[in-house]
Amino acid sequence: MANPNNAYGFAFRKNLAGAAHVLDRIKTISNVAISIGDPIVNTGGVGGVKLAGATSVALFGVSLETVTALAATKKSVCFIPALPTYIFNAQHGGTLNLTAGYLGRRCGIQGTTNGKISLNGAATTSICQIVGLKGGSAWGTYAELLFIICRSNYYGKVAV
Repeated sequence: MANPNNAYGFAFRKNLAGAAHVLDRIKTISNVAISIGDPIVNTGGVGGVKLAGATSVALFGVSLETVTALAATKKSVCFIPALPTYIFNAQHGGTLNLTAGYLGRRCGIQGTTNGKISLNGAATTSICQIVGLKGGSAWGTYAELLFIICRSNYYGKVAV
């Protein structure tokens, strides 16, 4: 059975350390919309966070709330930080035919639509590392993958 092309953003699965997961809260930059499951990046200093993109070289975390854009307004958003023991799942967005040979490989992200960000095995930013296939999904195009965020700007770069 083929996997449907239905990107849904990032979803938290579990903490490999066996403990509860950390939640945090931060302000967005002005006039930014964020949806549940959106990977976010810190713009530096007290600037705030915004939606991550295909050229992002590190992720700050994954949003747990929807925030609507409002000009000249920074809004508070709750998120799960990008920590090395956290497993997430997301759909692979490209038409690349993924196989078990992709386990352990690094990938980037793709998409600009809130709530629809996906992984991209052909991207060069290498910010996520594939660690498995989500139950109920199949290898091939649009596979749903388990991954860790291996480049984080929540506390610094985790891996080279």
